[in-house]
Amino acid sequence: MLDLLSQQPIKATPNDLSLAGKEQIHAEIERITYRNDENGWTVLKVRNVDDQSLVTVTGSLPPCSEGEHLQLIGSWSSHATYGRQFKAERAVPVRPTTRAAILRYLSSGVIKGIGDKTAERIVGHFGLDTFKILDENPGCLTQVPKIGKKKAQEIIESWKAQKSIADVMMFLTHHGISLTYAQRILRLYGDTAIELISANPYQLAVDINGIGFIKADAIAKSIGIAPDSPERIRAAIIYQMQQSEERGHCFQTSSQITELLQGILGLPEQRLRDLVPEQLELLAKAGSLLTESKADESGTNLCHWRPDLLAAEQDIADGLARLMKRSVDQDPERVHQWIKRYNEVSPSPLSQSQADAVVQAACSRIFVLTGGPGVGKTTTANAIIRLFKAMGKSVLLAAPTGRAAQRLSEVSAEKARTIHRLLEWQPAEGGFGRNEINPLKADVIICDESSMLDVRLASSLMGAIPDHAQVIFIGDVDQLPSVGPGNVLRDMINSEKIPCVKLREIFRQAATSSIVRYAHNINEGLTPDFSVDGPTDCQFIEVESSDDIHRVIKHLLTEVLPTKYKLDATRDIQILSPMNRGDLGTHNLNNELQELLNPDPKAHMREANQKQREGELREGDKVIQTANNYDLQVFNGDIGFVSATNVEGGKTKVSFGDGRLVTYDRDQVDDLRLAYAITIHKSQGSEFPVVILPMSMQHYVMLQRNLIYTGLTRARKLAIFIGSKKALSFSVRNNVSISRQTRLASRIQQELTCSQ
Repeated sequence: MLDLLSQQPIKATPNDLSLAGKEQIHAEIERITYRNDENGWTVLKVRNVDDQSLVTVTGSLPPCSEGEHLQLIGSWSSHATYGRQFKAERAVPVRPTTRAAILRYLSSGVIKGIGDKTAERIVGHFGLDTFKILDENPGCLTQVPKIGKKKAQEIIESWKAQKSIADVMMFLTHHGISLTYAQRILRLYGDTAIELISANPYQLAVDINGIGFIKADAIAKSIGIAPDSPERIRAAIIYQMQQSEERGHCFQTSSQITELLQGILGLPEQRLRDLVPEQLELLAKAGSLLTESKADESGTNLCHWRPDLLAAEQDIADGLARLMKRSVDQDPERVHQWIKRYNEVSPSPLSQSQADAVVQAACSRIFVLTGGPGVGKTTTANAIIRLFKAMGKSVLLAAPTGRAAQRLSEVSAEKARTIHRLLEWQPAEGGFGRNEINPLKADVIICDESSMLDVRLASSLMGAIPDHAQVIFIGDVDQLPSVGPGNVLRDMINSEKIPCVKLREIFRQAATSSIVRYAHNINEGLTPDFSVDGPTDCQFIEVESSDDIHRVIKHLLTEVLPTKYKLDATRDIQILSPMNRGDLGTHNLNNELQELLNPDPKAHMREANQKQREGELREGDKVIQTANNYDLQVFNGDIGFVSATNVEGGKTKVSFGDGRLVTYDRDQVDDLRLAYAITIHKSQGSEFPVVILPMSMQHYVMLQRNLIYTGLTRARKLAIFIGSKKALSFSVRNNVSISRQTRLASRIQQELTCSQ
């Protein structure tokens, strides 16, 4: 329970992060009608101290008890059934100021050792000075009849504990930190929170998951940190480096950092030019950044890296050079003879280009196989696997995601694992069990969906490959690059040092698929022609307004596709949107589709206590993991279904496609999002029976050729575009996707040139 040590209610000010101007109530809790300890959602009946009226209050509130006083900040609303209610956006506990209120507060059980009778004796003895005595001279409690030294000490210790918690919670909530984050901060920092945050609020962005630079900066402003303070500049630089990594970049130049900080910090350009170099140097000395020189058209520019990214790039280049120093003892003619025999018995004989790829794979230490849909990458990969096995070599198959590994297992009839499982992640040690010291035991490692490899994962993989092994990377280089930083597959190809075959011939069976033909059209900059009569596996439903797009999506999910094609709306059909935000973004679509496909079975019970919060998970919901969690062995992009919520003290259980049942605690579940609709970026490495792609110019900032190409090629049986053909044409023409800042290609060139 929380107490607050201020004698008067706190009024919202401009420093309270935009709560100025909101309605405020000084309330005494009469009854707790409902409380969800998992998310803090509470319904209270309170008495307005100012006019003594009874008010219903709803909102996410701190733990509280009857008799406590709260300063509530929020707004009034009217419920159709339950009338006028106050929606609290912040609740600041305050001390009661009347004798009766003090008595009710102490009688509530907030302070250990004080019950009804003891509260009456304390208030009867000290009156309105009760709180002052407890704060300043608690030893006087022994003056109260029937309170001895032992009981007094129990009360004093409980009061001090509540006072410490109250001070911290008051400080945090006053500076705009939500109750959810305030409780996390309190658990981590304890009673040192005020001191630590006052000294450097930007440390919150490092220590507390979910509090980034923007929130920390708002707190710093509220506390009074100077806009050009060194701490703010350094925190903004780290934030900018994180942001650039999320966009796929591995480094930023000095000029880029200065330019981007201008928008973040709102400081004059010249002032930043004076401040940034010194702070970059300090970050480098502290080991937070590493700096390289890079010559470009403007002269020599400094490139700044997060240390692990620079090390990862270099480790990949070193690993490739290490492997390619050793030649492969293989006679190409023998491979050709094997291919001839293979073609004689195989139901899918190899074409000349596929046969050439198999020969190169067999004779190369490192080999890249790439190409679009329908060109026979899977057929070629299967032949490569059969060849190596015929040679008596041990082969390991892997892919970056669980879905991609599962699909590789299905098409190859061989066991495939995620790279994380292949490398044997060890949660207790915080690293992979397979590495340079304990390499994989295999002669050949084949990695499918390699376009999804970011530099960190590729570095770990390369480090675990034994010196004698051969490595085959397979993937579509024209798809979107990895979610994480880097562009590993493209950089390997662009280095022109790694043997590579790009398959281009579309096979006759695949050519009958409109999905395949239209994907190649898009990749070549041609807008598909949807005027073909008759059934097709790729369709365009043309509507203009977002309301119509919503309507058509719902109609397809609930009537057309389940009835006509016998499809499950959640398991067989995937909505792929270019963006998270906006009317047709994943956030809004998921909220609507959750209500449509998995309505709340307890809605009638929740009516009096308000609706379930947006995005809150229900049993049966389709969900996606949004960050790597090595301890749980679930990774960014993994899709599953909620099998149970609020079990074992608030935990959530999720069943994933490979049969795993994973249990999340309250903090871990924050990495799960609804997945009825996901972004095209998140769909990489996955295939779905049916894909629905909303197309609207409201997504114009993301409408790029490789994005739409990737989305379309996620469909296995049916793809449906819904929306504006203008948006599709714009996407196809827009081939100016952001080039990722990496130096892997040049590192590979340098290392392999030196090793030859």
